Amino acid sequence: MAKTDSPLPLSIQGVEAVQRIEKTLPLGVVTRIGRMPSSGWAIPWDRSISREHADLTWNGERLLLQLTANAQNPALYRGQPERTLNLAAGDWFQIGQTIFQLGMPGGRPGGEAAGESTTTSIRLGDSRGYSMTDLRKVQFQNAARQLELLSDLPDAIRNSNTDVDLCHMLSQILLKAIPHADAVTVAGYDMAHLSDEYENIKKFPDPLVMQTETRDHFEGRFLPSRRMIWLALREEQSVMHIDTGKQQDDRFTMSEGLGWSFCCPVRGEATRGWCMYVSGQGHTSGSLVISEDDLAPDLRFTEVVAQFMGSIRQVRLLQQQKTQLSTFFSPKVVESLADPRRAAQLLMPAEREISVLFCDVRGFSYRSEQLQGRLPYLLTCVTEALGVMASGILGADGTIADFQGDAALGFWGWPVQLKDGPLPACRAALAIYKRFASGTSEVGGLLEGFSVGIGVAHGRALAGQIGTHSQAKVGVFGPVVNQGARLEGLTKFFEVPICIDETTTAFVREGLPPEEGRLRVLARLRPKGMKIPITVSALLPPQAEMPHVTANLLQRSEVAVQAVIDGRWDAARAILKAFPEDDAPSRKLMEMMAGHGNEPPADWDGAFTMGTK
Repeated sequence: MAKTDSPLPLSIQGVEAVQRIEKTLPLGVVTRIGRMPSSGWAIPWDRSISREHADLTWNGERLLLQLTANAQNPALYRGQPERTLNLAAGDWFQIGQTIFQLGMPGGRPGGEAAGESTTTSIRLGDSRGYSMTDLRKVQFQNAARQLELLSDLPDAIRNSNTDVDLCHMLSQILLKAIPHADAVTVAGYDMAHLSDEYENIKKFPDPLVMQTETRDHFEGRFLPSRRMIWLALREEQSVMHIDTGKQQDDRFTMSEGLGWSFCCPVRGEATRGWCMYVSGQGHTSGSLVISEDDLAPDLRFTEVVAQFMGSIRQVRLLQQQKTQLSTFFSPKVVESLADPRRAAQLLMPAEREISVLFCDVRGFSYRSEQLQGRLPYLLTCVTEALGVMASGILGADGTIADFQGDAALGFWGWPVQLKDGPLPACRAALAIYKRFASGTSEVGGLLEGFSVGIGVAHGRALAGQIGTHSQAKVGVFGPVVNQGARLEGLTKFFEVPICIDETTTAFVREGLPPEEGRLRVLARLRPKGMKIPITVSALLPPQAEMPHVTANLLQRSEVAVQAVIDGRWDAARAILKAFPEDDAPSRKLMEMMAGHGNEPPADWDGAFTMGTK
């Protein structure tokens, strides 16, 4: 429309009829709306609206809406949550349970501008579109009967385990509640495959689900009008059509014997593309006359049922999503994915700074031999071991990428980005080790005989949801994953519980207090299959839990390792010889030097090349 200097009427309607405000937005003036704004328009009945919720500005052509920083709930527009909107006259949006209906410039609030309607009704021949504001003005008929049917909904919902069951149940309710209806269809379509062009109806997609109920006396096949469904879904308004009875309107195909229909979209993120379609006998003229006034109350009841359906599917979708996500994600991460629209974006693969934890259970073969006659108990033991690893990862807000036999791969940094680098992964590693260390000594315990080796690495990686639509999983890819696996293997070589790379070591030095964990530098190595050397450290529990590894030992160990890297092997060996005989890391370092005749090679670059994983 052309730009105008006229003010814009705005109708604000709550759930109850008395909850209504008629206002006019002046040109170029910022108007604050909220439940109790310091200045502006108060909407006191809706708890979903914050005290200071949004600013409205009419520029003569478009209405600009901007939510405040403190607004808790978004504005809903065409079923999508938004924090900013750019709306045309005649449009509408929703916050909480309150509808905001824009009129036409120059009109009265709740009234009409010259030659224009303040509703967003669609008019095509003998059809009409109804906005939610329109329908809230309509009084219910047969209210007692319809309320009785709605009271049966909770039991019916509990017995409908699938979308097909739900559609079947709601179709039956509508047919019982609308006496002059002969056929009811509840259907769902993929909006991505719905044409943007009204005239291109031949490319109308097949429904994802469709359930139809008809009266016993109805003969033939009931075929809902695809054009009506298209209008309802694309415009997100209920659409009604009554045939004149004189000449069939070729815009809408009516099933034989039926003269009127209305189609109601099921609004909501979980029901995009869903609709309820009701049809019956009667025309605007002839022996069986029916009018918009006759059908409007039934359309309003159908809208109420549609709201029930939208809420049911939304709750079920969130429950299903939460159940699926809790297998891989911590409760904190699952909470961040509660919004289905945001979840879809967050689950997309992305390159991030990622911390990985590779954890392997040791002692499985030995326990299998011990319990070969008690396989169910062996399974219980392995399940407990995997559960300890999983709870350690999830308890530190990590994500489980995979279980590989008796090993687990966890990672951090996706879908929620890292704030403390690899420190959460380190805390998870220490928690897992502590649980195994205490459990393996419990005679008769489920973890008896098990130990654990853990590798933690940090770097760039690609993480996200991968796989086909029916076989999707969460995965992480990149050199850092391979490095984590190699570090886990080095725990067996050095006989330490946890090995970490040099990036992780730097974070631990800076951010992990000794009361949580300590460092022991082990060696500079080139793990098998890797060309770039890394300085490997052991992550150890506090001294109170591992008293034989003293602060003095850790300090001397670091000096010895640096001497090895620098090529001063005689000095390194002199320090290492003073270590206890049962100290595995110092012994391994001595063995690696002995493998080179206790002299650094001519091409020594400070790193040993490992021949095994």
